[in-house]
Amino acid sequence: MAEMNAKPDTVGDTAGSNMPVLLLGIVAMLASLWLTGFGGMLAKLILIGFWGIWVGPAILRGRLTGDGLVAVLLLGVLVGVVGLGDGGTDEKVRLIGNLLILPLGLICGLWLGRDCLRVMVPALILYLPMASVFQITHEGWRLNHPFLFLGLFALTCAMRRRARGWIGGVAAVAVVLSQTRIAVLALMIAFVGRVRFSRAMTWLFGLPTLIAVGVMMTIWLPRLLMTHGSGRLAFWQMFWNDWQTASSARQWLGFGAGSVEAILQDLPSAAAFGALHNDHFRILFETGLIGAILWLMGWGMLIWFARGSRLAMCVLASVVVTMVTDNTLSYGHYLICCGMAAGIAMRENTDARQ
Repeated sequence: MAEMNAKPDTVGDTAGSNMPVLLLGIVAMLASLWLTGFGGMLAKLILIGFWGIWVGPAILRGRLTGDGLVAVLLLGVLVGVVGLGDGGTDEKVRLIGNLLILPLGLICGLWLGRDCLRVMVPALILYLPMASVFQITHEGWRLNHPFLFLGLFALTCAMRRRARGWIGGVAAVAVVLSQTRIAVLALMIAFVGRVRFSRAMTWLFGLPTLIAVGVMMTIWLPRLLMTHGSGRLAFWQMFWNDWQTASSARQWLGFGAGSVEAILQDLPSAAAFGALHNDHFRILFETGLIGAILWLMGWGMLIWFARGSRLAMCVLASVVVTMVTDNTLSYGHYLICCGMAAGIAMRENTDARQ
């Protein structure tokens, strides 16, 4: 960031001298990915711990001023609201950890540059073929791990080598085969950041191809056009009524971290629903108007930082969109991948202008 005195290019892109760290990182990320299947916080602790330790010295060497200082203060106050609010300690730690992952990925992308890709991309390439299966549902076959594939696609958008086309293409196809509507929409938004609209081939070849692919998707993957909410609207209405009828203190300070899951667990009809599937509304419900205002201001700061890079803005916008109908805050690997991709794009845009 321009607000930091230390230059990012003195820290990142040092694959040769950091080879042991890169290998350790791949192993750590594989372990973290494997642990996601068991639930709990251990997978995210490994994720945050490894990247936090690696980028920590660079952060300490920098001096925050201006917009960067404002962004950190907003995040700190939001963390404080969660920590001082209602809810159990475990739920607070879980929510705070989730809130830190995207900013951590952004900082890693800014300071470590392409070293992030040398860790995350190999780890995902090794893990996804082993863990990906087609699952039968009442709506047909669907490929699992749509958000991990979406995170891999975001990382390939920040790659330079020719391999990014193949890796990104496979990741994009996997997202489509998951038939997860919000993930496909996020994929399209992120893809806009990668397209070069000034090239004639984009319009002569790319546009007709895109139209043809869209037609085939509507024929072979009909679930993508279904408009049902899978029960989300009914639960959103229930939580909205609870928030509206709550006391002023609850409206301003929220019901506390973990309150959404606690309420859903007490409802037999919501046993399979699991979570609210709307992170923006969840922040409002659990942290109140104060937390929601800080949340919106924080996203505004991220978009402001990314304004010079179309790719960074599209990647961040795709994350915002997924949070409308999914539990994106709990998808740590997806968030850190998107943060890294946006950070790398912002870093390169800054280097290009210097």
